[in-house]
Amino acid sequence: MPPLHPMIVHFPIALLLVSVALSWASLIWKDKGLDKASWYSLLLGLVATLVAIPTGLASASAIPADSAAMVAVNPHRVLGIATFVVFALQAVIVWRSKAEMSKGVRVTLIALQVIGSLLLIVLGYFGGELVYRYGIGLIK
Repeated sequence: MPPLHPMIVHFPIALLLVSVALSWASLIWKDKGLDKASWYSLLLGLVATLVAIPTGLASASAIPADSAAMVAVNPHRVLGIATFVVFALQAVIVWRSKAEMSKGVRVTLIALQVIGSLLLIVLGYFGGELVYRYGIGLIK
């Protein structure tokens, strides 16, 4: 069976980043449905993340503990879970605020979006290291 994680991870990455871009675009172009599109992208990204995490944990469990790749596996694992938590917090904020957000809530949401996006970038870097430097997830 081919490793699933490298095939799946691109969906949550794209969906979560698109949710941020759509959210920010909705601040400029109001009443265009971009906020709703952002919400659905966020939800789909979280669902895709819930698929990506177990496939990543399964891939990581096949790596020997003394492998040089562990230097990238551990931060990748921690960043993956942290990223999920940050984007899940965004979903809770958006869901709880319903239609209108106060300025403070909006600032908190934007801060979480920036943090989540930065986490995704660093997470992707470590994932890339695992694949391209250490050959993890490649079919031999």
